[in-house]
This record gives sequence, C-alpha cells and structure tokens, in this order.
Amino acid sequence: MAYATVEEFTDYLDPDPVPANASRLLDRASTRLDKLLIGAVYETNADGLPTDPALAAVFREAVCIQAQYIDSLGDETGANANVASMTLGNQSIVRALGGRDGKGTTPRVSQDLLDLLQAKGLLPVFPRVWG
Repeated sequence: MAYATVEEFTDYLDPDPVPANASRLLDRASTRLDKLLIGAVYETNADGLPTDPALAAVFREAVCIQAQYIDSLGDETGANANVASMTLGNQSIVRALGGRDGKGTTPRVSQDLLDLLQAKGLLPVFPRVWG
C-alpha cells in the first residue's frame, strides 16, 4: 500500500519523467515512511490510509520525495549504500569509510523527507505507552 499513486508521483515530478518502476518506488517509500512514524497515532480508513486530508497530503508529498530520492540513488534496495567504488571486471568492491553517519553509508532516507516531517510536527515521534 502506497500513500501516493503513480499519477500523483507524475504530477510531483513534472516535468521530469516518471521511472518505469514508479509503483515499486512508491511502495518502498511508503514502507520507509511507516518505519519513521512507528508510534505515531492517527485515524486510518480500512486501507490503512490516514483519514485526515491534511495528513494524507503530507504523507503523499513525503512518499513522492522519498521515491524520487530512491530513484536518484539508483539503488532501490540499499545494497550499495556503503560502496565507494565498484569494478565489474574481476569484481573489485571498495567499501566507504567515514561519511556523515560515521559508517560511510549513503542515508536511506532523504533529508528533504525528514525536513518535511519535522516541519509538519511529525518528527520526532514519541510513542505513548498505556498501562
């Protein structure tokens, strides 16, 4: 279940072309958003989508941002997140050291996505524990 449709992603990317794997990118981006918002409480419909139109719009924009980011990396699965260089002939792979996160990896989440969620008051999320 994605929080944005391919048509909405097309509108977001305009005038850039929509990737052939747009539907899969939106699904991956929606999963990434779900992970970021673990513990958030909001009303959903039977499909698990937010019922508040303003929140649905934020989720839609967030997913489009993240899907575009995943596409720009050219690494849907994140398998190459810490690869500094790669040679196919005789298979030479060099893993990155250092980097912004201290691990030398490419962030799996777009900074623009995090900025949007923070600006809308959705990050940080502090889960409520009852009992």
